[in-house]
Amino acid sequence: MSSNDQKEDSSQNEEPENEQADGLTAEQAAEERPYDELEAWKKSKNTLFSVLGIIALVVAISTFYNNSKRDEAAERSVRFVNASVGEVGSEEKFLSFAEDYDDALGGVAQYRAASIQYGEARYAESAENFSEAAKRLVGDPLQGRARIGHAVSLLKDGKKDDGISALSAISDDSSLLNSDRFEARYLLGVQALGDGKTDGFDAQRKALEDDVNAADYLSRLVEFERLHKLYKQALSLPDINLAKGAEYLSKQRKRKGVMETESGLLYEVLKDGNGSLPVETDEVEVHYHGTLINGEVFDSSVERGEPAKFRVNQVIAGWTEALQLMKVGSKWKLFIPAELAYGDRGSNTIGPNEALTFDVELLGITPPIEEPELPDLNDSEPIPAIFPEVSEDTNNSSTPAEKPNNKIDNKAAKAKDSNLSK
Repeated sequence: MSSNDQKEDSSQNEEPENEQADGLTAEQAAEERPYDELEAWKKSKNTLFSVLGIIALVVAISTFYNNSKRDEAAERSVRFVNASVGEVGSEEKFLSFAEDYDDALGGVAQYRAASIQYGEARYAESAENFSEAAKRLVGDPLQGRARIGHAVSLLKDGKKDDGISALSAISDDSSLLNSDRFEARYLLGVQALGDGKTDGFDAQRKALEDDVNAADYLSRLVEFERLHKLYKQALSLPDINLAKGAEYLSKQRKRKGVMETESGLLYEVLKDGNGSLPVETDEVEVHYHGTLINGEVFDSSVERGEPAKFRVNQVIAGWTEALQLMKVGSKWKLFIPAELAYGDRGSNTIGPNEALTFDVELLGITPPIEEPELPDLNDSEPIPAIFPEVSEDTNNSSTPAEKPNNKIDNKAAKAKDSNLSK
């Protein structure tokens, strides 16, 4: 029984002889189908060559593209530099560059061309090109400058409303640099002040005051306001001085002893002289003390302690007229209207259209310098040369310094005397 069981167990554990194993070992696979290198190369070479060809083609295309881009960039740079040659560059070259390159650098070129046009006061053209440049420079720091150039060009071209609108848009655009926005507010304040719009000026000033970073533009705006007030005063000063001068001269005209000439010159004789009357071409010596109608001294030879000398016709018209009426030794007080003094241009501390007051004392007339009459060389006989006699005794001769020879030929001496007497 036990032997039978063992036989059954052993028969169950044995594998059938005719059944094959599930897999092959490496040795069995090699014996089954040996590796052929030549056959493998033939099968893979076409694929390999195709891959290598594709790689080579990609590299070639990439190299060509990069070289083209590099050459194009080099050409762009050269063209831009050539357009920039000179003090301000060439407008035509910049515009040509901008037309060929529709990018940021083209926008810079168009901006440069617009700047040249603005400098030549061609504001309509500069406004157009600044605007086109700004469109190309979106996101570029230069965009704000282009937009400000566009706005100011519009203002200069007489399109005030469009220019103010453009500046307002810049001041409210947070995408631009703060400096450009602050400058737009400064320009809006300047424009409002020029138009007499106090509210508009105050609004821009407050906007700059509220931003600590705008201190520089705020100080510029405050300074401009101060200069604007001075300018307005300067414009009205000639009219103010003319009115004040007319009132002052009217009062002097009513005073006893004050006389008036046909030209409007007023004078008062403080002291009569008894000398000669000068004429226009005479040089005179005078003492004077000049004041404005408020009593401020602007010039005085008396305070300097030294009289002045000048020709009668080389001074202001009021003086030229008065001096020819004064005798030497006279002292007059002159009240000179602006048209006989420095007129509407003024002079140094003398404002435009200011009337002047002078105390003038005529000290004398400088006699003219008489130039000696020179002989007419064409008519007179030439003076003969005079040579000293030479001693025949050469052994005892001496130099002129040691022993001057005073012997002179009588004929030559007579001829010399006759020429000097002519």
